[in-house]
Amino acid sequence: MNIDYIRERVITALADHSGATKGQLEAFEEHAPADTARKKRKRIHFVQLEKSRVSADIEPVSCAETRSRVRPLPPIHEITFRSSSWRRAISLMDGEHLAWIRYCYGYDLAYSHQLTICQYIWSEFERRCRGRKVTAKKRARLSSLVWLAVQTYASQGAGRLAHEYSAGDLASLSGVSKSNWAENYAAQWDELIKSCGELDLSSLSYLLSCHINLKIKNGSI
Repeated sequence: MNIDYIRERVITALADHSGATKGQLEAFEEHAPADTARKKRKRIHFVQLEKSRVSADIEPVSCAETRSRVRPLPPIHEITFRSSSWRRAISLMDGEHLAWIRYCYGYDLAYSHQLTICQYIWSEFERRCRGRKVTAKKRARLSSLVWLAVQTYASQGAGRLAHEYSAGDLASLSGVSKSNWAENYAAQWDELIKSCGELDLSSLSYLLSCHINLKIKNGSI
């Protein structure tokens, strides 16, 4: 499985390409839909109906097209159309996998996604640390770093500009000394990052499986 290829496809599928085409209102704004300059206003005073003659004021109007090209732009961008199968596959996902894909690769900052991801990462961290003695204060400090670990990994994994946190930065954010961080917290921080990496791989694997199943169902394979 080529992880980088899947990442590129997901980022492309979830990107907003709407700026490449013009909506109807924008087209009207740039090119007025009605132009009466070419034809003089010649009023038609009477309209003959079945049994009566009704006066009316009707003015012929020359209407120009709202497109400025000989070949009009498609209603949907080509990239958006070609990546639709990946979006359909994403729509089949749920839970922490959907939240991760939406946040990490779709830049969706919905609070529900953040909450789902943090709860999953913390539950995985507790599973890893089962049997180890951890004080309540240490647990509180580590739990406050979950979202920071998610942001750190997502920034690196999705190709965003990531801020590299040094040991001193992390110690300061946790409210402990640098030596205390190195001795009691650095290993747990690595565990949080590792849990994010595993969620990333499992989410991309699950997405690839959904995508293949859709292609098989639709007869594309």
